[in-house]
Amino acid sequence: MTKRMWCVSLLSLAAAPALAQSSVTLYGRIDTSIEYANFGPNHVVRMGSGDIFATQFGLKGSEDLGGGYRAIFKLENGFNSANGTLGNNGALFGREAWVGLSGPFGAMQAGVNYTVLHTSFVTYSLPGDGAGLAWGNAANNFVGPAFLRVNNSIRYSSPRMGGVLVRAIAARGANGASNVPSTLGDTYGASVNYVNGNLSVDADYMQQTFSPASAAALNANSPTAAGNYALGAISYDFGFVKPAFIYLRHRGGPDVATSVNAASSNPHNDLFELDATVPVGRSLVLLSYGHYRKVADSQGNADSFGVRCDYPLSKRTVLYTGAAMIRNGAHANFTVNGAAGGGVSVAKAGATASSVVAGIMTAF
Repeated sequence: MTKRMWCVSLLSLAAAPALAQSSVTLYGRIDTSIEYANFGPNHVVRMGSGDIFATQFGLKGSEDLGGGYRAIFKLENGFNSANGTLGNNGALFGREAWVGLSGPFGAMQAGVNYTVLHTSFVTYSLPGDGAGLAWGNAANNFVGPAFLRVNNSIRYSSPRMGGVLVRAIAARGANGASNVPSTLGDTYGASVNYVNGNLSVDADYMQQTFSPASAAALNANSPTAAGNYALGAISYDFGFVKPAFIYLRHRGGPDVATSVNAASSNPHNDLFELDATVPVGRSLVLLSYGHYRKVADSQGNADSFGVRCDYPLSKRTVLYTGAAMIRNGAHANFTVNGAAGGGVSVAKAGATASSVVAGIMTAF
């Protein structure tokens, strides 16, 4: 054997243990549906994407560092399977993009992360055979993106001890941008999750800096204030039925009339969802009712009703169908959203929004 061949062989042997202790996984979900949506006097039949799972693909991986420690990362893209366009305002990895460490201390990840509130919503706004906080879930029609996912953030999850797990997040929203207030979107939160057998309970608190200025008027000198969110949730799996209840309260700072995502603003409100999943043969039926209360204007209240049936063809492929309706107050214009958003807009406040959907989701 030549000297060169010996060198190649030794390098291959040296690299083999490192490769064996590292992993990278390509994964994704494609969810496409046909929807009949009615919004007041108008209606539309359309092909949609991301109803029970946001259509996505991603990369996730880890490297064994020894001593129980691992380097971890995740990059997740969202797109529309009906037309192939990017989601998340065109960001390549707008759903998640983070790198971190895990070990005996828990896990720490830095980048684009879901907030502690989002984790509780997807847990207790029950998932059926899809994701939580999806089509048919009342809470999915009422919550806003500004406080569910944040950029420039560090997220921590503790190991579970005695049934208790703690999560925390901190984010620099503006991250030094000069055209908005320096603290805009700054987010700090923590949650406690307790699991005992089939019982799960969560309590969360999160604060996010917002501006009462309109999107058009927002600039570096716009006023800011601290909005705060308090959440409580509980579920119990009886086997023949799994009920869950989730409640969110938002207060703090001056009230605003409407949500402005660019300003991280949200009207003072209370919302809740009471839902249940019921196994029927191979199918899983989701039942959901929720209420949104606008503190300053009772005509801005709304009620959401939903029922969905998920039928798994395999471990990776699910057929689903359902019907949902939102009864808006005279000043409310909520609509029926999928897991990726994208509900048909209600152009006239006070109109009832309804949707009937049938689709297929497959994972890889």
